[in-house]
Amino acid sequence: MTKTIYLLFILFYSISFAQFGKDMKISGPLQLSPIIFEAIPYWIDDTTSIGLIFLYRVNPAFLFFAKTGAAQNEVYEARGELVVEILDDKDAAVAREFKQIYLKRNSLPIEGSSPIEEIQGALTFKLKKGSYKIVVETKDSESGKSFIDRNKKVDANALSSSMLSIYPLTLVYTTLSNTLSPNIDKFLPMNRGGDFVIGQTGGCLIQVMTPDTSADFQLSWKLRSKDDSDESIMQELHGEQYIPQFGTPVIVEGSKNISFTVKNDSRYSRIIFAPVPLERLETGKYSFTVIVNQHDLKSQKEFSFNVIWPQKPRSLLDFKIAVSALRHIATEEEINQMTVFSSDKSQKAFRDFWRKRNPDTTCAFNPTMAEYYRRVDESIKRFSVGDKPDGYRTDRGRIFILFGSPTIINRLLKPNTAPTEIWTYEKLRQRFTFADQGKTGNYILIKTENF
Repeated sequence: MTKTIYLLFILFYSISFAQFGKDMKISGPLQLSPIIFEAIPYWIDDTTSIGLIFLYRVNPAFLFFAKTGAAQNEVYEARGELVVEILDDKDAAVAREFKQIYLKRNSLPIEGSSPIEEIQGALTFKLKKGSYKIVVETKDSESGKSFIDRNKKVDANALSSSMLSIYPLTLVYTTLSNTLSPNIDKFLPMNRGGDFVIGQTGGCLIQVMTPDTSADFQLSWKLRSKDDSDESIMQELHGEQYIPQFGTPVIVEGSKNISFTVKNDSRYSRIIFAPVPLERLETGKYSFTVIVNQHDLKSQKEFSFNVIWPQKPRSLLDFKIAVSALRHIATEEEINQMTVFSSDKSQKAFRDFWRKRNPDTTCAFNPTMAEYYRRVDESIKRFSVGDKPDGYRTDRGRIFILFGSPTIINRLLKPNTAPTEIWTYEKLRQRFTFADQGKTGNYILIKTENF
């Protein structure tokens, strides 16, 4: 047990050197398509029309970066176009918008480096009430390739101020310091196609229509996991706190992100921010129910969303590898609890193991676990011998997982001598020497020293 605590301390200590944790940026969509988007209808005072906000996020990996400029001043540029077309229920085009895409880099990305930040943006439309189909096309100017999505539909017939009504807008994220502030004037949409990223704080932005604009109303919400297969990960939350503002939503585009503000242009429409402890949610599908009461009127609306983990370590997708990789820090008894019982009990033991080692027990995202398995992935890629993904089992893999990347690696290749690597960790004041005695690529730890 002492050994396990020590190794986890070293792991968490080395994570701080890598600046991993609360400052970590989570980016990159889970979907394989080059674009994720959501279309958000909302009520406006023109009773014959509705507003529509189109949020999008483009994956730069879809674009081709072409070299420009002289050799001494290399520049790589990518250009593309986003086309959004809105069709009515007779498939006639009623609106079309174009958005130019441009990215510039001083170098091409190196394998294993941080991904290029995705391109975010928004478009707004004013449409007559009705049902619509949205066609989205993403084009790359250099290669000529394109991607088309024709599956999004929006029904905006029910938007009305003549009854007590609820219209979920989108999920937004905030900082802990302003979640309950009555003076919030900016909301950052998660912009993940209606999904939410694990570990972020935030809530739900909702439009509420009240025929009686002079009377207060009461709002409550319930959130429940939709995965009934495993009771140990079932989550159910509820609350009654909210921050109302009269008006309609307005999009503001910054240089790197987009945000919502509220324009005070309506006495019927209230934009409600309901703070929800979304940071507690594990990955999976959830239902969110909003209930509004005013006088003897009651309205209820339910919608679903997913909590996702973009760029989840691949080793966490294979339970056998995920458990096997724990042998560097877990006891035999802990490993047995993850392997000798039923699948549900084994996975519960695995979750309990990491839950106890989460530096923030109020947050579902565990940075220590995430970094551990990121290193497992890296060790599989760098140190596996042959076709088997066993790099995490090797001596170099074990040291890499426990201590991270060394400050210095010295490689010694001499005739009639086994290839040798010397890893130096300057901040930990430790040095490890590995030798490939069989010259097969499998380096064995032959010496450990402190300095």
